[in-house]
Amino acid sequence: MVDDPHALDESLLIEPRRLQSSWRGFLMSTPGRLSVLAVVLVVATLAAGTVTSAINAARQQEIETLRTYSEPLADAAQNLYSALSIADAAAAASFIFGGVEPAVVRERYSQAVGDASNALVTASNGVDPADAEALGLLSEVSRRFAEYTSLVSTARANDRWGNPIGITYLRSASSMMQGTILPLAHRLCAEQWKAVAATQARTTRLPVATFAVTATALVGLVLAHVYLTRKSRRLFNPGLIVAMLLMVTLLVWSTTAFGMSTSAGERARVDGAQPLSAIAAARILAQQARADEMLGVLQRGSDPQSEVDFSRHSTVLAGILDHHRNSAGGVADAAVAFEGWRSTHELLQQTLVNGDYPAAAAMAVDTGALAPTAKSSALDEALQSAINQLTGEEREATTEAYRSTSLLTVGAVVLGVLAGFSVGGGIWPRLNEYH
Repeated sequence: MVDDPHALDESLLIEPRRLQSSWRGFLMSTPGRLSVLAVVLVVATLAAGTVTSAINAARQQEIETLRTYSEPLADAAQNLYSALSIADAAAAASFIFGGVEPAVVRERYSQAVGDASNALVTASNGVDPADAEALGLLSEVSRRFAEYTSLVSTARANDRWGNPIGITYLRSASSMMQGTILPLAHRLCAEQWKAVAATQARTTRLPVATFAVTATALVGLVLAHVYLTRKSRRLFNPGLIVAMLLMVTLLVWSTTAFGMSTSAGERARVDGAQPLSAIAAARILAQQARADEMLGVLQRGSDPQSEVDFSRHSTVLAGILDHHRNSAGGVADAAVAFEGWRSTHELLQQTLVNGDYPAAAAMAVDTGALAPTAKSSALDEALQSAINQLTGEEREATTEAYRSTSLLTVGAVVLGVLAGFSVGGGIWPRLNEYH
Protein backbone atom coordinates (compact mmCIF):
# COMPACT_ATOMS: atom_id res chain seq x y z
CA MET A 1 0.00 0.00 0.00
CA VAL A 2 1.42 3.39 -1.06
CA ASP A 3 1.42 6.09 1.57
CA ASP A 4 -0.56 9.20 0.68
CA PRO A 5 1.81 12.22 0.91
CA HIS A 6 -1.15 14.41 1.83
CA ALA A 7 -2.29 12.21 4.68
CA LEU A 8 -2.29 13.77 8.16
CA ASP A 9 0.17 12.28 10.65
CA GLU A 10 -2.04 11.92 13.71
CA SER A 11 0.98 11.43 15.91
CA LEU A 12 1.80 15.12 15.50
CA LEU A 13 -1.55 16.28 16.85
CA ILE A 14 -1.80 17.63 20.38
CA GLU A 15 -4.86 16.69 22.31
CA PRO A 16 -6.83 19.66 23.71
CA ARG A 17 -6.42 18.36 27.23
CA ARG A 18 -2.68 18.17 26.85
CA LEU A 19 -2.62 21.70 25.36
CA GLN A 20 -4.69 22.99 28.26
CA SER A 21 -2.46 21.22 30.74
CA SER A 22 0.64 22.73 29.17
CA TRP A 23 -0.76 26.27 29.50
CA ARG A 24 -1.79 25.59 33.07
CA GLY A 25 1.59 24.22 33.78
CA PHE A 26 3.27 27.28 32.27
CA LEU A 27 1.17 29.66 34.30
CA MET A 28 1.92 27.72 37.46
CA SER A 29 5.63 27.79 36.76
CA THR A 30 7.91 30.60 37.89
CA PRO A 31 8.38 32.01 34.32
CA GLY A 32 4.61 31.99 33.87
CA ARG A 33 4.04 33.77 37.13
CA LEU A 34 6.67 36.35 36.27
CA SER A 35 5.03 36.92 32.87
CA VAL A 36 1.61 37.43 34.45
CA LEU A 37 3.15 39.69 37.07
CA ALA A 38 4.81 41.80 34.39
CA VAL A 39 1.55 42.19 32.44
CA VAL A 40 -0.40 43.15 35.57
CA LEU A 41 2.18 45.70 36.68
CA VAL A 42 2.46 47.27 33.22
CA VAL A 43 -1.33 47.56 33.03
CA ALA A 44 -1.43 49.06 36.55
CA THR A 45 1.21 51.71 35.83
CA LEU A 46 -0.37 52.61 32.50
CA ALA A 47 -3.78 52.82 34.20
CA ALA A 48 -2.38 55.13 36.88
CA GLY A 49 -1.02 57.52 34.28
CA THR A 50 -4.06 57.30 31.99
CA VAL A 51 -6.68 57.73 34.72
CA THR A 52 -4.84 60.69 36.24
CA SER A 53 -4.46 62.30 32.83
CA ALA A 54 -8.09 61.75 31.82
CA ILE A 55 -9.54 63.04 35.10
CA ASN A 56 -7.28 66.09 35.04
CA ALA A 57 -8.14 66.83 31.40
CA ALA A 58 -11.86 66.79 32.23
CA ARG A 59 -11.24 68.99 35.27
CA GLN A 60 -9.16 71.44 33.22
CA GLN A 61 -11.92 71.63 30.62
CA GLU A 62 -14.48 72.52 33.28
CA ILE A 63 -12.25 75.22 34.75
CA GLU A 64 -11.57 76.64 31.29
CA THR A 65 -15.31 76.70 30.58
CA LEU A 66 -15.79 78.49 33.89
CA ARG A 67 -13.16 81.10 32.98
CA THR A 68 -14.23 81.73 29.39
CA TYR A 69 -17.98 81.10 29.44
CA SER A 70 -19.79 80.70 32.76
CA GLU A 71 -18.20 83.58 34.70
CA PRO A 72 -18.36 86.13 31.82
CA LEU A 73 -22.00 85.20 31.24
CA ALA A 74 -22.79 85.61 34.94
CA ASP A 75 -21.02 88.99 34.86
CA ALA A 76 -23.10 90.04 31.84
CA ALA A 77 -26.32 89.02 33.63
CA GLN A 78 -25.20 90.93 36.71
CA ASN A 79 -24.32 94.01 34.62
CA LEU A 80 -27.74 93.83 32.97
CA TYR A 81 -29.48 93.66 36.33
CA SER A 82 -27.44 96.57 37.67
CA ALA A 83 -27.86 98.74 34.56
CA LEU A 84 -31.64 98.28 34.66
CA SER A 85 -31.75 99.41 38.30
CA ILE A 86 -29.53 102.42 37.58
CA ALA A 87 -31.72 103.40 34.63
CA ASP A 88 -34.83 103.37 36.81
CA ALA A 89 -33.19 105.46 39.53
CA ALA A 90 -31.80 107.94 36.98
CA ALA A 91 -35.17 108.28 35.24
CA ALA A 92 -36.86 109.11 38.55
CA ALA A 93 -34.14 111.59 39.54
CA SER A 94 -34.44 113.51 36.28
CA PHE A 95 -38.06 114.45 37.03
CA ILE A 96 -37.13 116.34 40.19
CA PHE A 97 -35.73 119.10 37.96
CA GLY A 98 -39.07 119.73 36.26
CA GLY A 99 -38.06 118.96 32.67
CA VAL A 100 -34.79 120.88 32.75
CA GLU A 101 -32.53 118.24 34.29
CA PRO A 102 -28.76 118.83 34.13
CA ALA A 103 -26.78 117.12 31.39
CA VAL A 104 -25.07 114.84 33.90
CA VAL A 105 -28.43 113.47 35.08
CA ARG A 106 -29.65 112.97 31.51
CA GLU A 107 -26.38 111.29 30.55
CA ARG A 108 -26.57 108.94 33.52
CA TYR A 109 -29.93 107.65 32.31
CA SER A 110 -28.72 107.36 28.70
CA GLN A 111 -25.57 105.57 29.85
CA ALA A 112 -27.59 103.11 31.92
CA VAL A 113 -29.90 102.38 28.99
CA GLY A 114 -26.90 101.84 26.73
CA ASP A 115 -25.22 99.58 29.29
CA ALA A 116 -28.39 97.53 29.66
CA SER A 117 -28.69 97.14 25.88
CA ASN A 118 -25.05 96.09 25.59
CA ALA A 119 -25.44 93.62 28.46
CA LEU A 120 -28.49 92.13 26.73
CA VAL A 121 -26.46 91.60 23.55
CA THR A 122 -23.50 90.14 25.46
CA ALA A 123 -25.69 87.78 27.45
CA SER A 124 -27.64 86.70 24.36
CA ASN A 125 -24.42 85.90 22.50
CA GLY A 126 -23.01 83.96 25.44
CA VAL A 127 -26.04 81.84 26.31
CA ASP A 128 -26.01 78.23 25.17
CA PRO A 129 -28.55 77.85 22.31
CA ALA A 130 -29.89 74.80 24.13
CA ASP A 131 -30.66 76.87 27.26
CA ALA A 132 -34.25 77.66 26.42
CA GLU A 133 -35.02 79.16 29.84
CA ALA A 134 -32.20 81.72 29.69
CA LEU A 135 -33.04 82.65 26.10
CA GLY A 136 -36.69 83.08 27.06
CA LEU A 137 -35.78 85.33 29.99
CA LEU A 138 -33.51 87.47 27.82
CA SER A 139 -36.19 87.80 25.16
CA GLU A 140 -38.80 88.85 27.72
CA VAL A 141 -36.43 91.33 29.39
CA SER A 142 -35.58 92.85 26.00
CA ARG A 143 -39.25 93.23 25.07
CA ARG A 144 -40.26 94.68 28.42
CA PHE A 145 -37.26 97.01 28.51
CA ALA A 146 -38.30 98.46 25.15
CA GLU A 147 -41.75 99.15 26.63
CA TYR A 148 -40.13 100.71 29.69
CA THR A 149 -37.96 103.13 27.70
CA SER A 150 -41.01 104.08 25.64
CA LEU A 151 -42.98 104.91 28.80
CA VAL A 152 -40.08 106.94 30.18
CA SER A 153 -39.79 108.87 26.90
CA THR A 154 -43.50 109.66 27.04
CA ALA A 155 -43.20 110.70 30.67
CA ARG A 156 -40.25 112.99 29.96
CA ALA A 157 -42.01 114.57 26.99
CA ASN A 158 -45.04 115.38 29.14
CA ASP A 159 -42.79 116.67 31.90
CA ARG A 160 -41.02 119.05 29.54
CA TRP A 161 -44.41 120.49 28.54
CA GLY A 162 -45.39 120.85 32.19
CA ASN A 163 -48.09 118.18 31.92
CA PRO A 164 -48.62 116.51 35.35
CA ILE A 165 -49.56 113.23 33.69
CA GLY A 166 -45.84 112.70 33.12
CA ILE A 167 -45.52 111.54 36.73
CA THR A 168 -48.20 108.91 36.08
CA TYR A 169 -46.27 107.57 33.09
CA LEU A 170 -43.09 107.52 35.17
CA ARG A 171 -44.84 105.65 37.96
CA SER A 172 -46.11 103.08 35.44
CA ALA A 173 -42.63 102.69 33.99
CA SER A 174 -41.08 102.27 37.43
CA SER A 175 -43.75 99.75 38.44
CA MET A 176 -42.98 97.74 35.31
CA MET A 177 -39.27 97.87 36.09
CA GLN A 178 -39.67 96.94 39.77
CA GLY A 179 -42.45 94.40 39.34
CA THR A 180 -41.60 92.67 36.06
CA ILE A 181 -38.25 93.52 34.45
CA LEU A 182 -36.01 93.37 37.52
CA PRO A 183 -37.49 90.05 38.75
CA LEU A 184 -36.83 88.58 35.29
CA ALA A 185 -33.27 89.92 35.35
CA HIS A 186 -32.85 88.57 38.88
CA ARG A 187 -33.92 85.09 37.75
CA LEU A 188 -31.45 85.21 34.88
CA CYS A 189 -28.66 86.42 37.14
CA ALA A 190 -29.46 83.82 39.80
CA GLU A 191 -29.44 80.99 37.25
CA GLN A 192 -26.06 82.01 35.85
CA TRP A 193 -24.49 82.35 39.30
CA LYS A 194 -25.98 78.99 40.22
CA ALA A 195 -24.24 77.46 37.20
CA VAL A 196 -20.96 79.09 38.26
CA ALA A 197 -21.37 77.76 41.81
CA ALA A 198 -22.13 74.24 40.55
CA THR A 199 -19.02 74.19 38.36
CA GLN A 200 -16.87 75.56 41.17
CA ALA A 201 -18.21 72.88 43.53
CA ARG A 202 -17.30 70.14 41.05
CA THR A 203 -13.80 71.45 40.43
CA THR A 204 -13.02 71.80 44.13
CA ARG A 205 -13.51 68.09 44.86
CA LEU A 206 -10.32 66.09 45.21
CA PRO A 207 -10.18 63.33 42.54
CA VAL A 208 -9.85 60.37 44.90
CA ALA A 209 -9.89 57.89 42.00
CA THR A 210 -6.52 59.12 40.72
CA PHE A 211 -4.92 58.69 44.13
CA ALA A 212 -6.46 55.23 44.58
CA VAL A 213 -5.29 53.92 41.19
CA THR A 214 -1.77 55.32 41.58
CA ALA A 215 -1.46 54.06 45.16
CA THR A 216 -2.67 50.61 44.07
CA ALA A 217 -0.04 50.49 41.32
CA LEU A 218 2.63 51.56 43.81
CA VAL A 219 1.61 48.89 46.34
CA GLY A 220 1.65 46.30 43.57
CA LEU A 221 5.18 47.32 42.59
CA VAL A 222 6.37 47.08 46.20
CA LEU A 223 4.88 43.59 46.63
CA ALA A 224 6.32 42.49 43.29
CA HIS A 225 9.75 43.71 44.34
CA VAL A 226 9.53 41.73 47.59
CA TYR A 227 8.47 38.65 45.64
CA LEU A 228 11.34 38.96 43.15
CA THR A 229 13.83 39.57 45.94
CA ARG A 230 12.88 36.27 47.54
CA LYS A 231 12.85 34.38 44.25
CA SER A 232 16.10 35.72 42.79
CA ARG A 233 17.91 36.26 46.09
CA ARG A 234 18.93 39.68 44.82
CA LEU A 235 18.39 42.60 47.19
CA PHE A 236 17.40 45.18 44.55
CA ASN A 237 15.62 45.10 41.20
CA PRO A 238 16.63 48.33 39.41
CA GLY A 239 13.72 48.26 36.97
CA LEU A 240 11.04 47.91 39.64
CA ILE A 241 12.75 50.47 41.85
CA VAL A 242 12.67 53.00 38.99
CA ALA A 243 9.00 52.17 38.37
CA MET A 244 8.25 52.68 42.08
CA LEU A 245 10.02 56.04 42.06
CA LEU A 246 8.03 57.08 38.99
CA MET A 247 4.75 56.11 40.69
CA VAL A 248 5.79 57.93 43.86
CA THR A 249 6.54 60.98 41.70
CA LEU A 250 3.12 60.74 40.06
CA LEU A 251 1.37 60.31 43.41
CA VAL A 252 3.17 63.23 45.06
CA TRP A 253 2.79 65.45 41.99
CA SER A 254 -0.91 64.74 41.52
CA THR A 255 -1.64 65.13 45.23
CA THR A 256 0.19 68.45 45.40
CA ALA A 257 -1.21 69.80 42.12
CA PHE A 258 -4.80 68.79 42.83
CA GLY A 259 -4.48 70.09 46.39
CA MET A 260 -3.28 73.49 45.15
CA SER A 261 -5.97 73.57 42.46
CA THR A 262 -8.69 72.64 44.93
CA SER A 263 -7.50 75.27 47.41
CA ALA A 264 -7.47 77.97 44.72
CA GLY A 265 -10.90 76.91 43.45
CA GLU A 266 -12.31 76.99 46.97
CA ARG A 267 -10.85 80.46 47.46
CA ALA A 268 -12.47 81.60 44.20
CA ARG A 269 -15.81 80.28 45.42
CA VAL A 270 -15.77 81.34 49.08
CA ASP A 271 -13.79 84.58 48.87
CA GLY A 272 -14.84 85.55 45.35
CA ALA A 273 -18.08 84.31 43.83
CA GLN A 274 -20.20 84.12 46.98
CA PRO A 275 -19.53 87.63 48.33
CA LEU A 276 -19.45 89.00 44.78
CA SER A 277 -22.99 87.80 44.14
CA ALA A 278 -24.16 89.34 47.42
CA ILE A 279 -22.42 92.70 46.89
CA ALA A 280 -23.78 92.92 43.34
CA ALA A 281 -27.25 92.36 44.78
CA ALA A 282 -26.54 95.08 47.36
CA ARG A 283 -25.69 97.57 44.62
CA ILE A 284 -28.94 96.77 42.84
CA LEU A 285 -30.91 97.17 46.08
CA ALA A 286 -29.26 100.57 46.60
CA GLN A 287 -30.38 101.70 43.14
CA GLN A 288 -33.90 100.44 43.79
CA ALA A 289 -33.99 102.32 47.08
CA ARG A 290 -32.77 105.46 45.32
CA ALA A 291 -35.60 105.14 42.77
CA ASP A 292 -38.09 104.69 45.64
CA GLU A 293 -36.72 107.83 47.29
CA MET A 294 -37.07 109.90 44.13
CA LEU A 295 -40.60 108.65 43.45
CA GLY A 296 -41.58 109.50 47.02
CA VAL A 297 -40.39 113.08 46.51
CA LEU A 298 -42.12 113.37 43.13
CA GLN A 299 -45.40 112.26 44.67
CA ARG A 300 -44.85 114.76 47.50
CA GLY A 301 -45.18 112.03 50.12
CA SER A 302 -48.79 111.34 49.14
CA ASP A 303 -48.13 107.66 48.33
CA PRO A 304 -46.72 105.74 51.32
CA GLN A 305 -45.78 102.79 49.10
CA SER A 306 -42.56 104.48 47.99
CA GLU A 307 -41.39 104.79 51.59
CA VAL A 308 -42.45 101.19 52.30
CA ASP A 309 -40.39 100.01 49.32
CA PHE A 310 -37.43 102.14 50.40
CA SER A 311 -37.52 100.63 53.90
CA ARG A 312 -37.79 97.10 52.52
CA HIS A 313 -34.88 97.51 50.12
CA SER A 314 -32.69 99.35 52.63
CA THR A 315 -33.28 96.72 55.33
CA VAL A 316 -32.07 93.91 53.06
CA LEU A 317 -29.17 96.09 51.91
CA ALA A 318 -28.11 96.77 55.50
CA GLY A 319 -28.09 93.04 56.26
CA ILE A 320 -25.86 92.28 53.27
CA LEU A 321 -23.39 95.03 54.11
CA ASP A 322 -23.20 93.93 57.73
CA HIS A 323 -22.65 90.27 56.80
CA HIS A 324 -19.95 90.98 54.19
CA ARG A 325 -18.27 93.93 55.89
CA ASN A 326 -14.88 92.16 55.83
CA SER A 327 -15.15 90.68 52.33
CA ALA A 328 -13.57 93.64 50.53
CA GLY A 329 -12.27 97.07 51.41
CA GLY A 330 -15.09 98.84 49.59
CA VAL A 331 -17.80 97.13 51.63
CA ALA A 332 -16.80 98.89 54.85
CA ASP A 333 -16.82 102.23 53.00
CA ALA A 334 -20.21 101.33 51.55
CA ALA A 335 -21.60 100.64 55.03
CA VAL A 336 -20.48 104.09 56.22
CA ALA A 337 -21.96 105.78 53.13
CA PHE A 338 -25.22 103.88 53.58
CA GLU A 339 -25.63 105.00 57.18
CA GLY A 340 -25.06 108.58 56.06
CA TRP A 341 -27.62 108.17 53.28
CA ARG A 342 -30.25 106.80 55.67
CA SER A 343 -29.74 109.79 57.95
CA THR A 344 -30.24 112.26 55.10
CA HIS A 345 -33.22 110.25 53.87
CA GLU A 346 -34.92 110.56 57.26
CA LEU A 347 -34.39 114.32 57.12
CA LEU A 348 -35.81 114.36 53.58
CA GLN A 349 -38.88 112.42 54.67
CA GLN A 350 -39.45 114.72 57.62
CA THR A 351 -39.35 117.69 55.27
CA LEU A 352 -42.01 116.04 53.08
CA VAL A 353 -44.15 115.24 56.12
CA ASN A 354 -43.98 118.92 57.08
CA GLY A 355 -45.40 119.74 53.63
CA ASP A 356 -42.35 121.68 52.42
CA TYR A 357 -42.08 120.16 48.94
CA PRO A 358 -39.77 122.85 47.45
CA ALA A 359 -37.25 122.28 50.25
CA ALA A 360 -37.55 118.49 49.88
CA ALA A 361 -37.05 118.69 46.10
CA ALA A 362 -34.04 120.96 46.53
CA MET A 363 -32.58 118.57 49.10
CA ALA A 364 -33.18 115.55 46.82
CA VAL A 365 -31.17 117.03 43.92
CA ASP A 366 -28.57 118.88 45.97
CA THR A 367 -25.05 117.73 45.05
CA GLY A 368 -23.49 118.83 48.34
CA ALA A 369 -21.43 116.37 50.36
CA LEU A 370 -24.16 115.99 53.00
CA ALA A 371 -27.10 115.61 50.57
CA PRO A 372 -28.85 112.30 49.66
CA THR A 373 -27.46 112.42 46.11
CA ALA A 374 -23.85 112.57 47.30
CA LYS A 375 -24.41 109.87 49.92
CA SER A 376 -26.12 107.47 47.51
CA SER A 377 -23.42 108.13 44.89
CA ALA A 378 -20.71 107.40 47.48
CA LEU A 379 -22.50 104.17 48.34
CA ASP A 380 -22.70 103.15 44.68
CA GLU A 381 -19.01 103.94 44.08
CA ALA A 382 -17.94 101.96 47.15
CA LEU A 383 -20.03 98.97 46.10
CA GLN A 384 -18.66 99.12 42.56
CA SER A 385 -15.13 99.23 43.98
CA ALA A 386 -15.87 96.14 46.09
CA ILE A 387 -17.35 94.36 43.05
CA ASN A 388 -14.24 95.11 40.98
CA GLN A 389 -11.97 93.86 43.77
CA LEU A 390 -13.92 90.64 44.30
CA THR A 391 -14.16 90.00 40.55
CA GLY A 392 -10.39 90.34 40.24
CA GLU A 393 -9.78 88.01 43.19
CA GLU A 394 -12.17 85.40 41.80
CA ARG A 395 -10.60 85.43 38.34
CA GLU A 396 -7.08 85.31 39.77
CA ALA A 397 -7.94 82.31 41.96
CA THR A 398 -9.67 80.51 39.08
CA THR A 399 -6.64 81.05 36.86
CA GLU A 400 -4.40 79.72 39.63
CA ALA A 401 -6.60 76.62 39.92
CA TYR A 402 -6.16 76.04 36.19
CA ARG A 403 -2.40 76.60 36.16
CA SER A 404 -1.76 74.30 39.12
CA THR A 405 -2.52 71.17 37.09
CA SER A 406 -1.76 72.41 33.57
CA LEU A 407 1.23 70.05 33.05
CA LEU A 408 -0.28 67.02 34.74
CA THR A 409 -2.35 65.83 31.78
CA VAL A 410 0.73 65.06 29.67
CA GLY A 411 3.08 64.40 32.57
CA ALA A 412 0.92 61.63 34.05
CA VAL A 413 0.89 59.70 30.77
CA VAL A 414 4.65 60.06 30.38
CA LEU A 415 5.28 58.79 33.91
CA GLY A 416 2.88 55.88 33.41
CA VAL A 417 4.56 54.81 30.14
CA LEU A 418 8.06 55.13 31.61
CA ALA A 419 7.00 53.08 34.62
CA GLY A 420 5.62 50.40 32.29
CA PHE A 421 8.94 50.19 30.42
CA SER A 422 10.79 50.06 33.75
CA VAL A 423 8.65 47.12 34.84
CA GLY A 424 9.54 45.28 31.65
CA GLY A 425 13.20 46.14 32.11
CA GLY A 426 13.10 44.81 35.66
CA ILE A 427 11.33 41.51 35.02
CA TRP A 428 12.67 40.56 31.58
CA PRO A 429 16.20 39.69 32.85
CA ARG A 430 14.66 37.41 35.47
CA LEU A 431 12.65 35.63 32.77
CA ASN A 432 15.77 35.12 30.67
CA GLU A 433 17.35 33.23 33.54
CA TYR A 434 14.84 30.40 32.97
CA HIS A 435 15.52 29.98 29.23
